[in-house]
Amino acid sequence: MTEPPSNPEPTEEAVITVPRLVVSAYKGRGGKTLATMALLSAFSRAGRRVAAFKNGPDYIDPGHHAAVLGSPSRNLDYVLMGPQVLERFYRYSSGCDLAVVEGNHGLYDSMDGRTDLGSTAQLAKLLNAPVVLVVDGERANRTLGALVRGLRQFDPGVRFIGAILTNVVPRQFDRLTEIVEAEGLTVVGILPRDDALAKAMEYRHLGLVPVAERREPELVELVQQRFAPRIDMDRLFALAREGSPPVRLRIPKDTANPGKKTARIGFLTGRPFTFYYPETLERASQLGEVRLLDPETDATLPSLDLLVIGGGFPEVYAETLERNRSFRSSVRRFVEGGGKVYAECGGLMYLTDSISTPEGEHDMVGVIEGRTIQERRPIAHGYATARVLRDTLIAPRGSVLRGHEFHYSRVELRSPYDLALEYERGAGLSNGRDGIQLRNVYAHYLHLHPATYSVLDALFRYR
Repeated sequence: MTEPPSNPEPTEEAVITVPRLVVSAYKGRGGKTLATMALLSAFSRAGRRVAAFKNGPDYIDPGHHAAVLGSPSRNLDYVLMGPQVLERFYRYSSGCDLAVVEGNHGLYDSMDGRTDLGSTAQLAKLLNAPVVLVVDGERANRTLGALVRGLRQFDPGVRFIGAILTNVVPRQFDRLTEIVEAEGLTVVGILPRDDALAKAMEYRHLGLVPVAERREPELVELVQQRFAPRIDMDRLFALAREGSPPVRLRIPKDTANPGKKTARIGFLTGRPFTFYYPETLERASQLGEVRLLDPETDATLPSLDLLVIGGGFPEVYAETLERNRSFRSSVRRFVEGGGKVYAECGGLMYLTDSISTPEGEHDMVGVIEGRTIQERRPIAHGYATARVLRDTLIAPRGSVLRGHEFHYSRVELRSPYDLALEYERGAGLSNGRDGIQLRNVYAHYLHLHPATYSVLDALFRYR
């Protein structure tokens, strides 16, 4: 985003009154997403209007929320958005019966590991929301009591209202329930170990396999049929109502200009490119006609004013992307004819000459002269801040862009590109630099959230 303006926008008072709860655990991969999906499914199938949220810059978990809820899940990210997270929560939870926020990492894990900045605990305190603790019971018993006690005592500002046991077998149910409830937490759900679930919720190098890549409803059906019924909805809803006092805030007065619906905007989607925030697609639909395009199966690009290629896993689907030569050729012709393209991370990889994986090297679009190499360890992971060194399609010189990086790939450039971004925090393409602008194409590794910086508005403002 650019530096904040000196003249503040006019605001008005609002009050958050929706019952709410935060789902967290003591570590990552502790069952938070499954527990959140079970909660969302249980409440929505009972006729409750539920709003879903995810703490932090995450594409994958919100996709799982949306799959069971049937409506978008929104990101709340204090590091990138600051106090605006309260406005976003108010906006997207208004009119709902309940709001559920899935945390990230462990409850107290933060951006710097010293303060609570960016942690789920910080967000729970900002929202004045009680926490449901997800407790992984695998190969444990009495130690869970110590864990629960420590988490509850670590920060008195964090309030807990219940616990959900996960990854447990029937013989553990009564004993673990007794242990957790002896520490003052009501057990409001038990989600047993399940082989079918373990297969359906596969992990890959960036986390869970995105639900959008799954063309079978197995995971959603498992959650709805086997796990949602194990949530004590009535008890949990009563606890959420009792534990959600009003939060007063000031929100900007609605002066937004929806813009003219004249643009034709294409998004590469399908299995390879799933990393899009819902607000990006919603803003695109306000600007004009949106076309969702599958680079594995579609033959050519339609007539467009802008092509957006988000992140995802082109390295996983490199063989089928290579096989669709007609589509790759149409993207290249679009660029050569002056078409405008914006690409992030996986989109950048797709625009290079090739992607090299342990299984082999596969030809890509060839707009950017370089070879993408998929590594076994992360190249960049975390928040990133970059300054724009020269005017680009997406931002003028001097702008500061704040987002995040998460990639296992690197690009060996074969041409001396004048990279447009210099990172203050982050890795980028090469030596802390990023941002290739070539003809009417702009590509970088950085992921930007539209609540932090609206690339679509910038692209059409500067055209």
